[in-house]
Amino acid sequence: MDTQALKALIDLFGRAPLRELEISDCGQTVKITRAKQVQASMPPASSLPAAPLVAPTTSLPPIEKAEASPPKELLVTAPMYGTLHLSPAPDAPPFVAVGDTLHAGQQVGLIEAMKVFTPIKTEIAGRVEAILVPDGSEVEAHQPLIRLS
Repeated sequence: MDTQALKALIDLFGRAPLRELEISDCGQTVKITRAKQVQASMPPASSLPAAPLVAPTTSLPPIEKAEASPPKELLVTAPMYGTLHLSPAPDAPPFVAVGDTLHAGQQVGLIEAMKVFTPIKTEIAGRVEAILVPDGSEVEAHQPLIRLS
């Protein structure tokens, strides 16, 4: 199992209400379990899987990126690791364009991870000032995708 697939699997596991997941692929088996202590001490939305060798590399960069951005900047960020799609299909127009006005809850893209498409919805309203990541790019969890004004 390659590193990218493992990262995507851990990210999906972190968002799912599962306690344990075991997957076999090409003769290799990966078992991810969620420690009861981590669940009790952290809110469910931010609970991390018990995978000490991979978790630090997937959780440290987003924290640094979040601290590096100015607090006044309005950003739509990636909810998880995966491939960014800015339109619903290759021949369809994009969900949003620079200059569009967005309302809270509006879909702005899709993230594909392990053949699962997850909608990206904005939690804030504003005008699209810039699209920071090109269509088809791999993105990390919490990476800024769209800047609003």
